[in-house]
Amino acid sequence: MIEQTLDSTLAESAARRLRHDIVAGSLAPEARLRLRDLTAKYGLGATPLREALARLAAEGLVVLEGQKGFSVPPVTRAHLDDITRSRQIVEPEALRLAMQSGDAEWEDGIVTALSLLRHEIGRRDPGSEDWLDRYEARHHRFHAALIAGCPLPSLKRFCEELYVQKTRYRRVMKIAFHDWDHMLGVHVRLADLALARDAEAAGQLAAHIGKTAEHVLALLDGQARTG
Repeated sequence: MIEQTLDSTLAESAARRLRHDIVAGSLAPEARLRLRDLTAKYGLGATPLREALARLAAEGLVVLEGQKGFSVPPVTRAHLDDITRSRQIVEPEALRLAMQSGDAEWEDGIVTALSLLRHEIGRRDPGSEDWLDRYEARHHRFHAALIAGCPLPSLKRFCEELYVQKTRYRRVMKIAFHDWDHMLGVHVRLADLALARDAEAAGQLAAHIGKTAEHVLALLDGQARTG
């Protein structure tokens, strides 16, 4: 029993570290994920790493191709469009349900997440990978807080998977914000509308998701023309 618990803990640790490196772009798109290389890189055994890869494959962050083994998914226009349009459907709906069901704890979560995001933006250092990790964590927390009051756990899990997939595109393509005040203002507006239970919040969220995708698509198209 103790051994099973330890194996599970190691697999969770491996999945967390692999997920971070894939989303951050440290493990590049289409890179082969060979167990011997991963064992050396993370200092973990083959068993927890194999389980971690299987978990990430279920999340869509790892590709398993028969005899070829595991690899990081490519970045493509079609996939990004799929993620974006799906997210524009499900995340605004989760927000609508959250505004209907959210309580004081949900409201406090939004206020706290926005405050942390504002603070992190205020000490920004876009050239630092460590800062980008902290910023992404705060940004993620804010979007999760918006829909935390949604009473449908499966819907929230799907929103989470799509969010992580979209984040990978932003990190891999190295999207650089220039107008941070505007970016923060968009999130302040989202928070204000959500807390006011204003139906406009869902439309604003869908527009925000689409706007970010436009920047990534422009970079993907640029790479395609010069590749």
